Amino acid sequence: MISRLLFGTMLAVLLAGGAFTPAGAQDYQNPVTLRGQITSADGQLVLYPATIRNKNTGARVFSDQGGYYRINANSGDEILISFIGYVSDSVKVTNVAGTQIYNARLRMKERFLPQVEVSGRWNPYQLDSIARYEEFRPFLEEKTRTLVDTSKRTSGGFGITFSPFTRASRKQKDLRKFKKLYAENEIQQYIDYRYSKSFVSRVTGFTGDTLMQFMQVYTPSYGLLRKITNEDLIMWISVRAKQWKQDPKRVLKENDLQ
Repeated sequence: MISRLLFGTMLAVLLAGGAFTPAGAQDYQNPVTLRGQITSADGQLVLYPATIRNKNTGARVFSDQGGYYRINANSGDEILISFIGYVSDSVKVTNVAGTQIYNARLRMKERFLPQVEVSGRWNPYQLDSIARYEEFRPFLEEKTRTLVDTSKRTSGGFGITFSPFTRASRKQKDLRKFKKLYAENEIQQYIDYRYSKSFVSRVTGFTGDTLMQFMQVYTPSYGLLRKITNEDLIMWISVRAKQWKQDPKRVLKENDLQ
């Protein structure tokens, strides 16, 4: 009799979702789908692949080619929305269930770096690069897989099986595109740092449209900037500025230092 009563009591507690219900389970039973579109501040440019990360759960997704995204969350979660070269945005999930709409309009960051001087242990470019890596770390450290499935090769060593273009493979395509975009941005940021408008203006004395026209014609490559010293860079710019004043139509080759 006692056993029956004990069993009945435990069953009632389970059905009522009492002490045996895991803490926070209600949140996961009714997830919120946060969705929307990510564009530039003026709405003219679709941002793809933008990154969307749930800071509470660690879940992360990319926007699609139309800039649209959707991510599961719980009420109270904070969602970080980012695109390389733009100021990140965040939104807090306020719905307790169903769908919440949030269209992110990201503004472009200022072109980096007015100076070349080193301050302390890190220079401004390095500090900015470290901050970018930390923001995108979960995506950058996610492994990129090939579409070739080597585990399904024949025992004789012949034949290759390609994975189908499923939702998973699309995510891998987005990941590869994101990593390429990130690498290209790092290169451009370094060029902007070593060859900033303020630095070139101080060397040449050019301002306004003249400065912009000069820099459009003469911008050293990433490879050159990685190996050239500041003194040689000043010489590189000075030689071209002198030539520019004499004959803007004549263009010196990149390796000409004098």
